[in-house]
Amino acid sequence: MKPNAMVLAVLLSCVACARLDGEQTAADAGLVDLPQVTGVEPPQGDADAKTAFRVAFSTAMDQGQLIASTGRSESVAIVPESTVDRAAAAIEHSRLTVEERGLLVAAAATIEDAGSALTVTPDAPLAPGTYYLLVAARLRDPAGHRLAEALRYRYSVAAPRAQVALVAPPPGTTAPANLSRARVSVASGAGTLALVGAKGVVASIPIGAPGPFELPLCRPSAKTCAPLEPGQSYSLALDGKAIEGTSFTVARCARLLPPQGSFRLEVRDTSLVADVQLDWPARIALRASCGDGQCPAGFAETVCAPDPCAPSIAGVCIASVRLTGLAPATEYAVHLELEDDEGHATVGESQRLTTLSPLPTVVISEVMASPPGPAPRSDGEYVELWNTGRAPVDVAGLTLTGADGIARRVVGSTAVDPVVLAPGGRALAVGGSFDTARYTLAPGVLVLRASTQRLLGRGLSDASPPPFVLSSEAGIELATFPGGSTSCPAGASMELQGASAWTCGQVGGSPGAPP
Repeated sequence: MKPNAMVLAVLLSCVACARLDGEQTAADAGLVDLPQVTGVEPPQGDADAKTAFRVAFSTAMDQGQLIASTGRSESVAIVPESTVDRAAAAIEHSRLTVEERGLLVAAAATIEDAGSALTVTPDAPLAPGTYYLLVAARLRDPAGHRLAEALRYRYSVAAPRAQVALVAPPPGTTAPANLSRARVSVASGAGTLALVGAKGVVASIPIGAPGPFELPLCRPSAKTCAPLEPGQSYSLALDGKAIEGTSFTVARCARLLPPQGSFRLEVRDTSLVADVQLDWPARIALRASCGDGQCPAGFAETVCAPDPCAPSIAGVCIASVRLTGLAPATEYAVHLELEDDEGHATVGESQRLTTLSPLPTVVISEVMASPPGPAPRSDGEYVELWNTGRAPVDVAGLTLTGADGIARRVVGSTAVDPVVLAPGGRALAVGGSFDTARYTLAPGVLVLRASTQRLLGRGLSDASPPPFVLSSEAGIELATFPGGSTSCPAGASMELQGASAWTCGQVGGSPGAPP
């Protein structure tokens, strides 16, 4: 290179150095406004597990750096304390490896105000612990000016406070003096749960997971109980801190008898429901007998708090117990087991029952289209339904469909509970205007009144009753009446003979009874 050329190159190089040094000097002197973080929400410190973190900048930042090609932010990140140093170094790179992305808490990123702010929202609640919100120094504004420094903001996510509720005795009530246990429901939290009175801790248990817990106040082996004092109040405490809304008072009276009462069963095809009425709060088990050793059971609990010092009142405590898993059209023996919190337990007597048939075994067995007098004769029209099966059936959903094609339920009102027809039993499907005084019906005969005043909407023709179909609630055809092709004496019904033949019955019919 010629000497003049060498001199020129050195001069140009010095000019470039001088320009770079001048920019740095201007920045250092405050002549260039570098972008800054102007605010962070929430402020560093304590944070909720579901917190969204927002970083605000003094100017709009390069949006391509705020959100990477992954759709996440790899320049503003939430990281656990255990990986903070490695993560802080990683986010200074323009692209993170798969392993480096694993150092960050998975979070959605949202750009706001054209890049002047960024919100990162964790995909799932943060577990208890310490976290850092990192802001990389490589972030630039559109003019190419970088943040002055990488930033860290420290947050602490505390373990959620235990959610504990007193189940029994109910809060604010009065418990008998011989209470043997307090029952508690723990939705979250851990620690030592205690029942505390004026003289200190009465009983305590450790809890480490959600669920129901019992605080035993009596020791069966020693046959001693905690000294609950009449007139005193007791409440729950977790790790020595009182829990609001968990106090009760102890009465001067003891409960000396087990719960007593009665129950009514509603039977379905694969389940049954027992409506239980008791004089004292109890936990209830409804059990069915079976031969394979795995007997189904249903459980419930009354919600009541009668005065231990007042006379017992039958039915003051009620509960509904549902038992599922039964086989249809099957006989079972069922019984109730009752247990209270004063150490009493009792087993009730068994009741035998048969679950309903899944497909109603019901046929049309008699049609009275020409009732005997007096007028109006339509008030005596009926269609007799006969359960020919060996299991009871629910007839509430059965329908009759006439020539107009409209399926009308035999029970007009919407039945919440089953309307059960026993094996071999007969029921009368009638219109709303049916007069039971026209006939001498045997006790217990079901009278199923339709929503219309007359059967099939318009009633049955005396001379030639129309054909109609009996169907299940699901629309399955169960039986058919072919219509009145046989001329019968006035006041006589038509009765089923055999599988499908119809003949004239006796005058006055045989409603609810065999021919």
